[in-house]
Amino acid sequence: MSKGLMDYVQAAMAEIKKVDVEQAKGLIADGYKVLDVREPGEYLTAAIPGAMNVPRGVIEPAADLNYPGANPALRDGREDNWLVVCKSGGRAALATKTLQDMGFSNVVNMVGGMDAWAEAGGATEAPSTENSMVVLKEPCL
Repeated sequence: MSKGLMDYVQAAMAEIKKVDVEQAKGLIADGYKVLDVREPGEYLTAAIPGAMNVPRGVIEPAADLNYPGANPALRDGREDNWLVVCKSGGRAALATKTLQDMGFSNVVNMVGGMDAWAEAGGATEAPSTENSMVVLKEPCL
């Protein structure tokens, strides 16, 4: 039987650290960096203040130690504390699992994503494109 998206999300959820919105707010207050893995159009409408945007679709090349077009802020942040968010938590779960597999020591998924963040009254901003890191210097293989 073939697998679907939710099979992958559920498998990732079983192997990653997860927090709810209130816990996420505490992690941010403690200095966690926010990695928003939504698409640029989603990110630019409203994001957690200071969040860095690397869409789920380019997380592997952006974080790869040997890829010439990697994003240095992410690639070199393997020992940093990361809170990963998306719209509802699924893409963030997949990205969290991927980063964990790539050697990131402390990545956490915010369950419910930006939908839950907005519902809880979490602060947002309309970020500048400066924090949107979607352009890779080398084409993906």
